[in-house]
Amino acid sequence: MPEVQIRTFRNFDPPHLVRLWNTAYQSRGVAAPISPDIFDIAVLAVPFFDPEGLIVAEIDGELVGFAHVGFCVNEDHTALDHSQAVLCAIVVDPDHRHEDIGTRMLEQVRNYARSKGAEVLFAGPSPERDPFYNGIYGGSRPSGFLESQPSLIEFLTATGFEPIEQHGVFQKDLTTTREPINLKLVAIRRRMELQLGEDHRIEDWWWAARLGRYELLRFDLVPRNQLQAVASITVLGLDFFVSNWNHRAVGMLDLIVAEEERRKGYGQSLLIEVGRRLKDEMITLLEIHAPMHQTEMVKLIAGAGFTQVDTGIVFRQDL
Repeated sequence: MPEVQIRTFRNFDPPHLVRLWNTAYQSRGVAAPISPDIFDIAVLAVPFFDPEGLIVAEIDGELVGFAHVGFCVNEDHTALDHSQAVLCAIVVDPDHRHEDIGTRMLEQVRNYARSKGAEVLFAGPSPERDPFYNGIYGGSRPSGFLESQPSLIEFLTATGFEPIEQHGVFQKDLTTTREPINLKLVAIRRRMELQLGEDHRIEDWWWAARLGRYELLRFDLVPRNQLQAVASITVLGLDFFVSNWNHRAVGMLDLIVAEEERRKGYGQSLLIEVGRRLKDEMITLLEIHAPMHQTEMVKLIAGAGFTQVDTGIVFRQDL
């Protein structure tokens, strides 16, 4: 059997990494096929990309796998927290599975993380732990590794990781879903209007570093003749998923309802009204994620006509 070489990223690797991504990383939540330019936007051009954290496996000069580790963000969103590492991706060519390639790359991931001061290794990028792959993995946002990749979930469990979080992935087909109708929603629609707001998070280092290259819009639900929004949400075009999903899709991020305005139907109304607006712009699919332990949020999303299509799982192990 040819010897497997494990090494770190080199500048001529991107086309081969993309080939593996497009052919070996199959899931409903993976944007594929993508080009090296798209991979560059989501991974290599992120300001804190470190070549030493991208581990590749090759046989006779051909790449047969890669694993990528990064770091979480500190509480102030001003710098990386090197005490907490996260395995963002691990990919092995289907023709070379069950040859311990994933296990060997994972050991190098652990060694690199420890060398930078990490005390814990998460597996599956998720909110506050998603330095890379925004826009090409998970859909509207990375929310752990997906259940629709069962072999990956089995591998992580077998290598000592423990699941610590679950995130629901919810979608709404705007071409077939009928909007819920009730008197509360009708009354809210009469009192409120949907406005395009300004997203000030470009001033947030963590947000700008990962999402600054993408086109995002923020929608505010505002009482008529007033200025203060009662609810807001950010939307992200999921153009890289068109080939996989056969839809013009939009991801919905960071649904916020003012604390004093909660449980009044404003969050549900905002999701519905944004969907109506985007449908007029020829968008056919919406996606939103939510932690499964946030039962009120999950109920709100379901009440706006969304259906759960996948689950993201975040894993953890001490180093």
